[in-house]
Amino acid sequence: MTVKDNKVALLEEAFNEFNTRSFELERSYKLLKSEAKRLKSELKASHAEKERFREEAERNHRLAAVGEMAARMAHELRNPLGSIELFTALLKKSVHDQPKESAWVDHLSMAIHAMEYAITNLLLFTGKPQPQFRRVDLRNTILSLRPFVDHLLQQNKITWQENTATLSKTVWCDEDLLKQILLNLILNAIDVMPDGGHLEISAEATERPQADLVLSVSDTGTGIPEKALSRLFDPFFTTKDKGTGLGLSIVQNAVAAHGGTIQVKSNHQGACFIIRFPLHQEAA
Repeated sequence: MTVKDNKVALLEEAFNEFNTRSFELERSYKLLKSEAKRLKSELKASHAEKERFREEAERNHRLAAVGEMAARMAHELRNPLGSIELFTALLKKSVHDQPKESAWVDHLSMAIHAMEYAITNLLLFTGKPQPQFRRVDLRNTILSLRPFVDHLLQQNKITWQENTATLSKTVWCDEDLLKQILLNLILNAIDVMPDGGHLEISAEATERPQADLVLSVSDTGTGIPEKALSRLFDPFFTTKDKGTGLGLSIVQNAVAAHGGTIQVKSNHQGACFIIRFPLHQEAA
């Protein structure tokens, strides 16, 4: 091999080595670039998570302050409201034979019940529910709510139906919390049917995948906007022109206190809230 051929071979070898090194450097660069992008994304996510926690802490702090104020106001209002309720009952007795005056007293009584409901909601919102479990006749509990909303059903031309035939006589739950859950959902359903509709409350016991009490409250209203579904149970969030936005938040807290879950299905033909409670052995 001549000197010239030897130089060409050396150059070719150096060129191949250069190409190999260049390829390795390019691959390393791409890997580093990908890793840098991943780390940047993780850092951004970390900052976003940190910011979310900070906003949540501030939100909880504001809610705690609002809750404390609401609890004080609720207790302050409950005392005079109790006196008003007592004198209304006495007034009812004195005008029982006077239809016109008796009707006025009935309206006053309904207003008192509405105020009592709002105050109870405030107190439930400001404190974590502590359920007192006992055997409860669920059908009677549901029917006991009818008088509270009957005037609204008639006013809005809404039909009422309850389906509890498949249930055993009693279930194991906190009756007061259960009433608050159902009353909030019923009033919520009535609000979305101002021009008439159908309200249905169903209850059944299931065995699979586990022993559950399944409650559902459905309406034939306009349904819930899709963008509102993710925030539906947030405190103070409401899609209505009136109301505090506490009802569904209270429902969720009371359901959680029973170890249960709640979900909502909605379309243009109405909405259905489905609640699942575990059926405890004590209820057997």
